[in-house]
Amino acid sequence: MKKKFFTGLMASVLALSMLAGCGGNKATPAASGAAPSPSASGASAPEYEWKMALNSTAGDNAYDTGALFAEKVEELTGGRVKVTLYGGASLGSTSEVLEGMSVGVANVMVESVGTLAPFTPLANIEAMPYMFNSYDHFMKVWYSDLGEEIKTTVGDAAGFKLMGAAYRGPRIVTATKEMRTIEDFKGFKLRAPNLEMYIKTWQWMGAAPTPMAMNEVYTALQQNTVEGQENPMVDSLNYAFDEVCDYWIKTNHVYGCNVVIMDKAYFDGLPEDIQAAVIEASEYAGKAISESQAEKDAAAEEDLKAAGKTVIDVDNAAFAEYFKDFAATNYPDFADWVARIAEMDPAK
Repeated sequence: MKKKFFTGLMASVLALSMLAGCGGNKATPAASGAAPSPSASGASAPEYEWKMALNSTAGDNAYDTGALFAEKVEELTGGRVKVTLYGGASLGSTSEVLEGMSVGVANVMVESVGTLAPFTPLANIEAMPYMFNSYDHFMKVWYSDLGEEIKTTVGDAAGFKLMGAAYRGPRIVTATKEMRTIEDFKGFKLRAPNLEMYIKTWQWMGAAPTPMAMNEVYTALQQNTVEGQENPMVDSLNYAFDEVCDYWIKTNHVYGCNVVIMDKAYFDGLPEDIQAAVIEASEYAGKAISESQAEKDAAAEEDLKAAGKTVIDVDNAAFAEYFKDFAATNYPDFADWVARIAEMDPAK
């Protein structure tokens, strides 16, 4: 769908709060929820003061990507750009921020490619199951001409500029019972995101996916309303699912990707040197956080084993083979991208 403007009083207030110049997006940050990035020593007043919207807080993949981006872009521009971080969804929900970005609700955001699905179905490519085989495969694709093609195509269709790529770690299943094969997942009750791609993925396996708010999942696992859930390992530990799930199954079915997002029209109106700095800072932050995330994944697995949890390595090749016709059957528009991504697997 196309981006919508906020209406009523909120739009009026936001419009009045924006400073003149710089395409109407040089905003003065509010105090609430703000975490300013380091200032360039001795720098004059910045030409561009940007608000960065983040759903999380320090320690999360997206937030830490945003913090590194803010520091680097200020450095690269000699202080001409200053980015202030607003964590904890203090500027609004993801959809509210994305829809209002063109009127200055925020100037930049770090989120997953898939969050743009309401603006273009092409964004669903991020959640395609068994598209990537490893961290190295992920990095090789997203930092290649093909990765740029995907980001540009999705971004142009949605009206945004997508930059960088931060590895979020593969999604795994945490469960109250042991499972190792495709057959084990038949009838399995799990919480899944309320997104078409995820629902179809689990239905393809014969499981029984149940959309549910994340703040309800812990209790649902306790009460056996669901038997499991799926998220990256580190995220699952942050939700304390180790307290209710003894089995951690490394299905590695989706390798999520966080990107730096800006309104495309605004980005295109920036001076070329500022554009170049934003792209460079995005890639710097994405690569640094990707490396850090891989280390966190390894540490998390060791912590789980030390706590007596059962970490199960499934036959990922068998699972991937089971999904070989998934894209062509359900999302034929993605079939070419999926095939090209598969060809870039360094293990081949």
